[in-house]
Amino acid sequence: MKTPLTPLEPVLRALQLYGERVALRAGDAALRYTDLSDRTARLITLLRRTNLLPGEHVLLISPNTPDALLAFLAVPLAGGVIVPLNPAFTDEALAFLAGHADPRVALVDATCQARVGETLRQLGIPVITLGGDGTFEQWLARTPPAPLKLPAALDEDAPISVNYTSGTTSDPKGVMVTHRNAYINLSNLLYHLNLRPGSVYLHALPLAHGNGWGSAWAVTAAGGTHVMLPAASTAHVRRALMSQGITHLFASPAILTPLADPAAPLSLPRPVRLLVAGTTPPPRLLSSLRAQGFEVLHGYGLTETSAVLTISEPEPDAPGDARTLARQGHPMVFGGQVRVVSEGGEPVPHDGFTPGEIVIRSNQVMKGYYKNRAATRRALEGGWLHTGDLAVVHTDGRMDILDRAGDLLNLGGQAVSSAQIEAALYRHPSVHEAVVVAGRGGEEEWAVAFVTLHPGAGVVAEELLRFCAPHLPGHALPRRIQVVQDLPKTASGKVLKHVLRSRARERAAPAGAAGKIPG
Repeated sequence: MKTPLTPLEPVLRALQLYGERVALRAGDAALRYTDLSDRTARLITLLRRTNLLPGEHVLLISPNTPDALLAFLAVPLAGGVIVPLNPAFTDEALAFLAGHADPRVALVDATCQARVGETLRQLGIPVITLGGDGTFEQWLARTPPAPLKLPAALDEDAPISVNYTSGTTSDPKGVMVTHRNAYINLSNLLYHLNLRPGSVYLHALPLAHGNGWGSAWAVTAAGGTHVMLPAASTAHVRRALMSQGITHLFASPAILTPLADPAAPLSLPRPVRLLVAGTTPPPRLLSSLRAQGFEVLHGYGLTETSAVLTISEPEPDAPGDARTLARQGHPMVFGGQVRVVSEGGEPVPHDGFTPGEIVIRSNQVMKGYYKNRAATRRALEGGWLHTGDLAVVHTDGRMDILDRAGDLLNLGGQAVSSAQIEAALYRHPSVHEAVVVAGRGGEEEWAVAFVTLHPGAGVVAEELLRFCAPHLPGHALPRRIQVVQDLPKTASGKVLKHVLRSRARERAAPAGAAGKIPG
């Protein structure tokens, strides 16, 4: 017998099995699984009354709220495809993607209504407003619950979500994640994160970002408790970790770095299993987090791989080796095949030196980009997902990302990874964040570093350069180091390197100034 693989099946099991357990907490409010089940069933009816047909898209524009989590359950159970847009996108991007996604209906939080309401009205898309003045609650109360069951004729290879990788309007990439993709992702999270009934998961990561890396369905399937935050600020995250009995957290280094600030040390009341992903974390950050009581796992993946696909875990015989933990590790237990290959497509040797591109063949790899066949063909050429990430492989088989393919620097005629220069800067105890990009003058290219400091640190650029000198070859030393208050970032916390490149080129370095910092 063969039945479709979908995360909805274990979600339905949890809704039926864990009735009196707490499913969700937000501030002083709490929902049991029986409440979540009832609200899900009523929203299914409400969605179907908009004439939603199987496979049609439902837009979700909302911060992390209980209603947003409800949408991740109800929309696919109603037969729809959820399209979560990050409220941190610009108004222009939200308006463009709202049209590009071809939704049948939109679920919009009241706080976002003014930003997209006129666009949705012009597109003729009916809107269900979440939160706000209580209208949504009244609608649910008056709506009879639908039977909670899998949609008829569910196809595991049909999309369960469309996730836009950014707010760009020039080459929109709406990643079509299938039911099968999401099921495998859920299975990996349950295994590696040890999610169980009684787990308490803190939503510091936007649900709109890769479906919260799969947490929307995985935590529910496990019978865990979702803890929602009014905002993912450092203060809110810190307060929740100290007072809410949190056992699990997924987060990027951008969220975690302030928690490891030596000026405001955090000591957890209980161990928290932490999945770090998004960008490569500095080993020093991982060491600090572990000292605070986090059980750290380091993951790697893309929206195109249904979020996290590989995992790096502490070695039993070297649990304190943060440098090894900072590598991208091995495929998760159901992660499939992950290779680092040369330009000719051959696997690179496991020498920790020879770079290649990461390519992936996995049940977690997307179906393709919505309405973007050209980008889909490029990404999935030859039956492998081409990530554009450059890495080496160490003798233990762990991948170690160097850079994006377009981010290698050509310094003195030699290819240098920006990550290697950043690693040298991170050795300095005053450095909070470090990003290196290329400056250019004519045919010459040099490294420019942008650095933020820990509160109270008074180090200057000249001192940082002297500090780096013993750790880098002369041609790889930054030509200029700029100490800044903050770094430009995307909605998901990734640094906008193209903005920093523009800043780096606004001020050309003088000829012959290699290794020096202009005053």
